[in-house]
Amino acid sequence: MSDWRHVAPLLAKGRQVIAFDLPGHGGSRWDGAPPYIQTLGETAALLVGAFDEMGFDKVDLIGTSLGGCLAVPLAAFWPERVRSLSLVSCALGSKRSLEQIHAIVDEGQKDLFDANGDPVPTPPELLEQIFGIVNTGPINQEGILSRKAAGHWIQPSERGVAITDIVGTMPRIPVPTLMVYGEFDKAYIKFRATAEAALQDGRTEVVEQAGAFVMQDNPEGTARVLEAFLSRFP
Repeated sequence: MSDWRHVAPLLAKGRQVIAFDLPGHGGSRWDGAPPYIQTLGETAALLVGAFDEMGFDKVDLIGTSLGGCLAVPLAAFWPERVRSLSLVSCALGSKRSLEQIHAIVDEGQKDLFDANGDPVPTPPELLEQIFGIVNTGPINQEGILSRKAAGHWIQPSERGVAITDIVGTMPRIPVPTLMVYGEFDKAYIKFRATAEAALQDGRTEVVEQAGAFVMQDNPEGTARVLEAFLSRFP
């Protein structure tokens, strides 16, 4: 939720903006140990339940990274609850096998977690190398705190992304959809072409002077792009 703290106030002029912490992330807590895989569909259903409890019939849905990935099945399978969809810097990929997930997440990320499965601090250089982040110092410090808060929920959520055919689900989304990328993005831009081709009603915008984490790297530019899109739905 804190990732959006600079953008949300800029979007909240004339509309209500609510940021959710996903299960096990930020201030969200869940009794018991996290599952091996927390599927996107499960988390999307939890969000729909939250909409019900809060009395929201239809929303303009915005998500980044994990939040954007789960927004795809939410918009696809509960289209009556979504008026518009904004996918900000998301890994909109295809389904991986359990064997591939084990190799990529379990084995491939050993350097990012300690022996207990807790995330270890990462150097700011990693953000520039992998994500093209411009303001690496402050964003890296925020990322360390965010990963610490999520703890053992990080990898179950990553497995949930990997086991889902996200791009294959996108043709089912009937609502207007905006995809947003950073000018210097090195991580998510590779998904752009296939995602654009999959959407029924899609458009793409690029935020200047930003890497993959556009809402942190350039919050004002991100807010302008989102505001221009949302203004179509007064």
